Order: sequence, then structure tokens, then C-alpha cells
Amino acid sequence: MNKQPLVSICSLTYNHALFIRQCLDGMLMQQTNFPFEIIINDDCSTDGTTEIIRDYAEKFPEIIKPIFHEENQYQKGLRGFFQKFVFPKAQGKYIALCEGDDYWTDPLKLQKQVDFLETHPDYSLCFHNAMVHYEDGKSTDHIFAELKTKEYNRKELTEKWLAPTASFLLRKDILFSEWYKKITESKKLLYADFPLLICSSYCGKIWCIADVMSIYRKHEGGIMNTYNSIQNKICVHCIELKKIFPKDFYPLINQSIGKFAIISLSKIKRGHIISGFSLFYKAFINAPKETYSIIKLYLERKLCQ
Repeated sequence: MNKQPLVSICSLTYNHALFIRQCLDGMLMQQTNFPFEIIINDDCSTDGTTEIIRDYAEKFPEIIKPIFHEENQYQKGLRGFFQKFVFPKAQGKYIALCEGDDYWTDPLKLQKQVDFLETHPDYSLCFHNAMVHYEDGKSTDHIFAELKTKEYNRKELTEKWLAPTASFLLRKDILFSEWYKKITESKKLLYADFPLLICSSYCGKIWCIADVMSIYRKHEGGIMNTYNSIQNKICVHCIELKKIFPKDFYPLINQSIGKFAIISLSKIKRGHIISGFSLFYKAFINAPKETYSIIKLYLERKLCQ
């Protein structure tokens, strides 16, 4: 009889045939004193990813629980794959994230994080450092962020993106919070990792283990690789976060919204007049004080050059 998993490893993949073996191997090599499961959602990959997952699932049927679709859900306009398909199947007390193009490198990663959360019930999420790997080899690999083993507050986590998604280990109870419910109801959020991190910060404290225990892979198919082409959507994403979370979060997210004014000037300079002015308008209307301060500082620096 199968034991109840303590951790549910949740993953999304699409056309990650070049990477998915490393991802699954990193999960399966975990050395733990507790059982875990792997729930992986494949959105009708066309490059052989599906077949690789089926092969692994046949070899490890008690651990790997794949989700396959008859049609590509993303092309149908569906978003929020974790909350729609993966999280509802999670049986564990804790949820770990690792998407199909990233992978874990430390066999004790889960054990270290679980040991901490089991002995610190006032903490809702634990993350760790990662190495950024550039698949094209044109850039030098580097540490994701300069981190220390300590508690990180909401301000620190908002000012800079310090927590790699593949490093998250969180209590499943967070998924039943009022904040997470608001996240799932929103149709304007572009990606789920940062909202989930902030949601966790309202449910408890956030702990970081400075050890590098995963690889964050940069490649052409990654969503953040298209960042420069979707600034307007990301700005709307930030504005939506402001609507979801309490007023004490406003000053933090307003700084992020205001920074899009600088991006808008760059777009206008490159000839993208309409999208540039649209982005500036969004930033100014939703964070006027911060937008003014950031533009003022930007122009002062330009004059000094």
C-alpha cells in the first residue's frame, strides 16, 4: 500500500524534450526520509516530450503521475495550469515547483527545505539559490542572486526577483487562503510564481537557504526570454497585483509599475509610439508619484552624462 506523500512536486512542460530528462532525474534523485510524488502536466508536446514522460511514468508508476491533454490547452486560451490541473491532484503537505526546462542539482534539496518548515511552523515558504544557465552559450552562467540564509521580507522580495521558481517549497495550506483565491480568479496575471510568493508572504514568513540547489535555464522558448515584447502585459500584471493584495503592498508594487515609464521612453525612442505611450499612461495613472520620481531621476542622470 502506497504511503501518503509528504511533498508533491508540481511541474509544467511543453516541448521540453531537450530538457525534461534532466528535470525528472533531478526530482527522482532526491534523498528523503519521506515519500514524495511528481505531478507533471504536459500540454500536448509535439517534440517527443510526451513519450519521454510516459517512459519515466512506466518505470516509476508509484511516484510519477503525469497529466496529458487531448488538445493543447494554451492554444485554447487557457492559463493557470498549476491551479487548474496540477495543484488539485497534489496530496502532499508541501508543494515543490520545478518546470520542465529547469532542474535540481542537490539530492538533499527537498530534505533541507522540509526539515526547516517542519520545525518552523510560522514560515509558509522556503526558497534557495540557483545557477542561471544560458543554453545558447553566448552569456556566462552566474548565480541567480546574492542571497543569505535568512528570513526575507516582502519589501526585499518585491524590489528584486530573488527567488527562483524551481526553488519554491510551500505549505499546501496557502492554496486555501483568501489571497490565493483572488489570484486564481484573476485573468490578467501573466505568470504565477511571483503572485504565489507574495501570497505566501501574507500567510507566513519566508525563509531562504543560500545553497545553490537548482538550475534556472535561459533559452529561446522560456517565457521571460520574451520579456521585451510583452512589457504592456507585464505592467498590467503588476497593476492587477495591486488590486489583489492589501494596501501595505501598494508602495512596493508601485515602484515596479513606475519603472515601466522608463521602458515606455525606450519604446518611443525606437519608434514604437503607440505602445510606448500606452505603457507610459498605464504607469502614470496607476502609480503617478513613483512614475514622476523615476522619470525625474532618469532625466537628471541623462543631463549629467
